[in-house]
Amino acid sequence: MFSQTNAPLPFVLYPLLLLILLRLGMGWAAMATLFVAAVGGWYTAHGEGPFALSNSLSPLEPSILLQVFIACGMLMLLSASAVLENRRAEEHRLQEMASLHALVAEHSRDIIMLVDFDGRPRYISPAVHTLTGWKPDETMRRGFAEVVHPEDLAKMGALMDRLRTDTEAATIEYRVKRRSGGYVWVEGSFRTLRDSTAGGHLGILQMVRDITERKRVQQQLQNAYHTVEALALTDALTGLGNRRHFDQFLTIEWRRCLRERQPLSMLLIDADLFKSYNDTYGHLRGDSCLKQIAEVAAGVAGRPGDLVARFGGEEFAILLPNTGKDGAAQVANAVCEALHCRRLPHQCNPFGIVTVSVGCATMVPSPGQHNVALIDLADQALYTAKRSGRNRVCRENTTPADEKDAPALELPATGTGRAL
Repeated sequence: MFSQTNAPLPFVLYPLLLLILLRLGMGWAAMATLFVAAVGGWYTAHGEGPFALSNSLSPLEPSILLQVFIACGMLMLLSASAVLENRRAEEHRLQEMASLHALVAEHSRDIIMLVDFDGRPRYISPAVHTLTGWKPDETMRRGFAEVVHPEDLAKMGALMDRLRTDTEAATIEYRVKRRSGGYVWVEGSFRTLRDSTAGGHLGILQMVRDITERKRVQQQLQNAYHTVEALALTDALTGLGNRRHFDQFLTIEWRRCLRERQPLSMLLIDADLFKSYNDTYGHLRGDSCLKQIAEVAAGVAGRPGDLVARFGGEEFAILLPNTGKDGAAQVANAVCEALHCRRLPHQCNPFGIVTVSVGCATMVPSPGQHNVALIDLADQALYTAKRSGRNRVCRENTTPADEKDAPALELPATGTGRAL
């Protein structure tokens, strides 16, 4: 190219230098440029080549033109090299990111999924095999309806609808099917992926985590809570409800009977001369006596809606929802009769056996009244029974004179008692 003078061909060298740069790198392109400069300088100095075609040129002008030619080539190579370096740096960065993402996806215990809004996976990480037993390529052919528990499909479908419209992210717990059979609890974190340029939806990024152990611990905690709650509402000696349980039950039934305008009855039962029983037979026998009274009361008040509770000390209470005065009196008499049949000896009791006094109260709750009024009426009736000689059943607002015509309970030969 530099030896002939017929046509200016040196500019053909520029594509060749770019080719060397792309194929071999900047070092070889620089060496090629030096070679071109040396060859072109030798021929130009001897008056040959395309830069010495015109005789009108001064002796320095061919050399200046050659230097401009070489400088343009170097500038071209430097510009192309800078562009290539930026591109290589960007490719390297993308490769590092891809490698990092692949490393995270390969070794993550959580399943990473990219799904469409119909639940069909477009990518799924290898962790799915550990969790479900299905390989990623097998899972790619399965939708939500094939892997999610039937009871959880409704909330999964509702979540998909929300993600299509206005929800950007959400987290739900559901069950997925395992290849070996059965289901495993997982927590799925969903986030909508949007195209920043077009503005459309690309799909849903889903992170799935195994929460079977957490669910097991939650169930244990829930069972423990129910156990503690039951213990908090149970009398340790008799196994009946305690005073707290009684108060809660009374509040609930009072409100219900207030709404339905139904009667609510309460029996307050007290063991007669129980202090003397403890002094005579000891506290262990006294505890056994209270247990038997509790068994008798629980056996008589056997309806599902009734409550038998230890009211305090040697006192027991029975709540009878939807029960009038006559029904409450029948239950009270049945308690006394069942206890008499056990014939628990009590030498300090005039009747020779353990007996109880029962106060009955019945109210139809009305607005403005408090449930304490029912307890107060039952307590007054109990004191009436106590003052009237014990071993009897009295209703609220009754007096001994009112009870003279009441039918008496048949007791052993040790004595008699009277009850409504």
